[in-house]
Amino acid sequence: MRKTELYAALSETTIINRIISGDTALFEILIRRYNGVLYKIARSYGFNHQDAEDLMQETHIAAYLKLNQFEGRAAYKTWLSKIMSNKCLYKLSHGVVRNEQPDENIGETANPLFSNTDAQAVETIVMKREFSNFLEASLNNLAPIYRTVFVLREIEGFSVAETAELLNISEVNVKVRLNRAKTMLQEQLQHLYSSMEIYEFNRVYCDRVVNNVFKKILAN
Repeated sequence: MRKTELYAALSETTIINRIISGDTALFEILIRRYNGVLYKIARSYGFNHQDAEDLMQETHIAAYLKLNQFEGRAAYKTWLSKIMSNKCLYKLSHGVVRNEQPDENIGETANPLFSNTDAQAVETIVMKREFSNFLEASLNNLAPIYRTVFVLREIEGFSVAETAELLNISEVNVKVRLNRAKTMLQEQLQHLYSSMEIYEFNRVYCDRVVNNVFKKILAN
């Protein structure tokens, strides 16, 4: 059993403290645990896959370098997501978004990071995939101010207060934007979307993010 698998059951506070104490290898646990969250956030801001992956790597590296500043007043997921949100906003105002390019390393049979379909019939899988594609397209048609709130609240499960902090808006605005987002999406979608299927992040990409983050961490 790999070390990261052995220690994955430890509390997040324990894992973070061990990393700060020099057990750098355990940072892989945090990278893999929150890659999916960061990917959804980046996509909710309108970034394509390549830019989202770059932003994820930048966010993990920034979190690692600032880990001794993490005070635990908020959950690590919230703290990390705030870093990601800030980087997304910065890139939107300073960066150039690239066109989506296919990845030759990913085939149709590659495993997704999140999978809840092992026991499902093929027909059900196809229907859910088609639905996910439809919902993603619907979400992409929303203005970013509504899409980000929807993804954070309804897909990632952040509280109103956490979402307000992440986006630097009031809790009232979070509620208003969420209601408008739901109104703009088709009514039948409101009770069908699944966080396991929307903006999924493939395991192969996850491995690449882990490797790239550690290359830069260990190079310092």
